[in-house]
Formats: sequence, C-alpha cells, structure tokens
Amino acid sequence: MDKLLGSIIDDYTLYRVIEGIITILILVAVYLGIQVILMWKTLNNAETNPDKVISNKASFIRSSVFIFMAGFFMLIHNFLESLEKNEPDFATYESFELIALLGLILFLNEWHKILKKLKKNN
Repeated sequence: MDKLLGSIIDDYTLYRVIEGIITILILVAVYLGIQVILMWKTLNNAETNPDKVISNKASFIRSSVFIFMAGFFMLIHNFLESLEKNEPDFATYESFELIALLGLILFLNEWHKILKKLKKNN
C-alpha cells in the first residue's frame, strides 16, 4: 500500500484504521446474525413455504454473489499470508479481510430483508 497511499498515510496507521473498521463490522455481523436467527424463529413454520423464501431470483443471486465475494477474498487473504517471499504488507492482508467481511455482512443484510418481508406478509 506504500505506492498507493504512501504520501497520505503510513502503513501502520492504515493497518490500525482497517483493524478498527473490521472490529465494528464484526459487531454489525453479530447483530445481523442474531436478528436473522430471531426472525427465523418467530416465523410460523407451518405457514412459511421454503419455495416462498427463495422464490425471488434476484435476491438469491445477490446472496450468492455476496457469499462468493466473502469466500474469494478470504481465500486471497489466506493465500497471501502463506507466501514468505515478496509478501505484501499487513494493510493489504487486512484490506482483503475487510472486503470478505463486507460480503458476509451484505449476505446477512439480504437475508434480514427477506425475512422481514416474509414476517410482514404473515
């Protein structure tokens, strides 16, 4: 990240900023995960048809893209960590982890919206 942001911010400060954002995003992910679980439990299972939950094709595709994004960037993060020669700095590792976590949060948010809409219809 030296070439990109070297004149504006040093690597350690950027690393600390990304770590702070990751911490906040983890708290948001936990909150959304709990909300999804609670909404799922409050839905009436007898009246809720699984086909109705996944019937919206656009929502299903968005969810799939978000999960792919999370998995892909976490894979890149872990692959680059395993390199010993020519390894990038820690800010680069953390930026890939940040993007992966963002994909997970977007997925949880999508499911939160789906379940909220189902709860309104029931």
